[in-house]
Amino acid sequence: MIIGFVQTKGGTGKSTLTVSAAFSKAMDRRFSSIAIVELDPQGTLKNWWQEREEMERANGHVSFHHISSTQKEVFQQGIEAIAGHNELMVMDIPGEGTGKLHTRFACAFSDLVIIPMRMSTNDESAFMENLYPIIRDIIRAVPEKRGCFRVLPVFVHPLANHQRCYDYFDDILPPHVSCLRAVYPGRSIYENFNRMGLNLNEYAVMVENNQKLTRQVEKAVNDVEALSQTIINSWEGLYGQEER
Repeated sequence: MIIGFVQTKGGTGKSTLTVSAAFSKAMDRRFSSIAIVELDPQGTLKNWWQEREEMERANGHVSFHHISSTQKEVFQQGIEAIAGHNELMVMDIPGEGTGKLHTRFACAFSDLVIIPMRMSTNDESAFMENLYPIIRDIIRAVPEKRGCFRVLPVFVHPLANHQRCYDYFDDILPPHVSCLRAVYPGRSIYENFNRMGLNLNEYAVMVENNQKLTRQVEKAVNDVEALSQTIINSWEGLYGQEER
């Protein structure tokens, strides 16, 4: 299974979502080997992984790969090699203003493309102008890619009615793009947990003596587990059980 967190805009939570999903218990139960792949030349996750290594944190069966090349053949060969040795690959795709080489590749190569989007007219406009034309071209060339593109509502108020979020996107999304039945709430914990190379579950252990932070991180963990299971269910709904 190959998941791509794709959005041409920056600051939509792609890197945090990539890490959190890869280290979730739901993904751990479902897949025996998981690769995080960062295509962002800035190396945000590369720096985070280096901190993990310096702190000698256990990674289980999660590995990390950073491909900084902008040459299509180079990163295509790299991703194909990584995919061949892992049951799950989670790709973090950089926001791209022009060219959108990585975005196009991720949309074409991923089994499931997750598109983080806020409920805003600005995000809707940016999606329609920058990302949807790529999706539309891919579906024209490869019709079986219909159903692979799912918007994830992000930075949703924790008390918001989720069904209203889904209804919003159901109303505004164009053909062949649907709304994932999960949300990524706006929580301050997501801005702070990954210091010192921590993942969300490790952060929960670190703050277990602080009741306030423990309650916050427990909610965040539940968010991520629900999202990860929804992603798995969506993939299995598209492709069946044959890859088990």
